[in-house]
Amino acid sequence: MSVNRERSVRTRAKLLHAAAEVFDRDGFAGSSLIAVCARADVSKGALYCHFRSKEALGVAIIEEQSLLWHRLRDEQLAIEQSPIQALIAMSFEFIRRLDTDLTVRVSAKLLREAVFFDVVAAAQVVGWVAVVRELLSLARERGELRPEVNVRHAAEQIVAELLGLQFVAQALSGGTDLRTRLARVWRASSGCLVTAPVYKTLRFE
Repeated sequence: MSVNRERSVRTRAKLLHAAAEVFDRDGFAGSSLIAVCARADVSKGALYCHFRSKEALGVAIIEEQSLLWHRLRDEQLAIEQSPIQALIAMSFEFIRRLDTDLTVRVSAKLLREAVFFDVVAAAQVVGWVAVVRELLSLARERGELRPEVNVRHAAEQIVAELLGLQFVAQALSGGTDLRTRLARVWRASSGCLVTAPVYKTLRFE
C-alpha cells in the first residue's frame, strides 16, 4: 500500500470514529460536520474527500457494522455446541456491545433515524434475519427444533422481537434493563421453538 493510500485509510478511520463520538454525544440531528472535523483534527476539505455529507458519514458507520452479526454467530458457534444456545448467547453479546462498543451503539441509534431507516435499514434487517435463519436451520438439522416450527417465520419473529425490545427498553428505562428484558423474552419464546429436553439445557443469560 502506498504512503498516500495509507494516509487516506487512516484519515477515513479517524473521521468515522470522530463522527461516532460526536453523534453519540450530540445526537445525529444536533451534530455538525465542523464538530466532526474538529474531533478528528482534519480539515473540512479532507472530510469531503471521503464523505460528501453528514448522512454519508452515518451510512458508513452503519455499514461498518453490517457483518457484526455474522462475526458474533461464528464466535458463539465456536463456543456453544447447541445452535439455539449460540443464538441466545449471540443476542446477549450484541446488547453487551451496545454498552461497550461505541460504533455498535451509534449504529443502532442511527438506524432509528428516519433518513437512515429508509436508506439502509432494510439491508441490515435482511442480513440479521439471514444469520438467525442459518442458526435455526442448523438447530433443525440437529433435532433441536419442534417439528411445527417454520424456520423463516421464526427467524423474522426473533429479529422483530430483538429490535422491538431495544425500542421498548430505551423508551421505558433508557435501556438500563435491556438484559433483563432479553432474558425474559427468551424464556418465553424459546419454549415454542425447541423441544422440551433442549429447553431444559438452555441458559438465558
